[in-house]
Amino acid sequence: MSAENTDGFQTLQKKFGRFRILIVGRANAGKTTILQRICNTTEKPEIYDGDGNKLDLSQVEGSTERGIHNIENELIFRSNKKFVFHDSQGFEAGREDEFLQMKKFIADRANTTILKKRIHAIWFCIPMDEFERAILRAEEMFFEECDPGNVPVVVLFTKFDALLPVALGKLIPADRRLPPRERLSKAELLMEGIFDSADIWGRLAQMKHAPKFYVQIGGMDKSSEGCTKLVEATTGVLGEEALQMLLVSAQEVNIALCVRYAVREWVCVADWQSIVP
Repeated sequence: MSAENTDGFQTLQKKFGRFRILIVGRANAGKTTILQRICNTTEKPEIYDGDGNKLDLSQVEGSTERGIHNIENELIFRSNKKFVFHDSQGFEAGREDEFLQMKKFIADRANTTILKKRIHAIWFCIPMDEFERAILRAEEMFFEECDPGNVPVVVLFTKFDALLPVALGKLIPADRRLPPRERLSKAELLMEGIFDSADIWGRLAQMKHAPKFYVQIGGMDKSSEGCTKLVEATTGVLGEEALQMLLVSAQEVNIALCVRYAVREWVCVADWQSIVP
């Protein structure tokens, strides 16, 4: 990042703080891998309480295993401290107290007058290795009862490559006799149709507090392509230009996006200061 853009991020950070994201989803949805990819690391995050005190990771993990979790805790990766993440672990377990805790957190953090405490986006992860059970009671409760206000929700259909074996099984006999590479190409074309036929997005879009957008993410352990799509999608649904610039400056997985926004907005120190009073 150039010196001008670094100064611009610092100017935005004085007003908004770090870019803050709540990530929601089942325990097997690949949430940790996504956050690590976004922050370009394989390390676990450091965890802080709501007052900024660093917590002992082993104690936090032990508490999580016992079903005790504090959504207020902040997850920050040393490789990129421009992001703050909150994780709604335990949400899918069906416990009413966990759901109410998350609902209150969203309401408080979406409307707080303390700008540095606001959440800027919500990522809701739904794994496609369970695509036939993609929308359960937990998803219905979230999108019918949790009002995110002006905070955009982006659905992440993670593990999208899990649809490949399903697609291979649907190939016609003639295609199954093709060489492996051609057979794979045929199956990849079927994956989108399998996703569409499940009507997962269509059902979510009809709910009271429908998400703003979705991203299909596969092979997160092998490529940053999913991160690129995710950052671009999130940037596109943010309602404030200053928040778009905060996210673009914070992320490090998509240099082209930085360049595109820099050219579009003629980003320099003066421009940043005109965006943020």
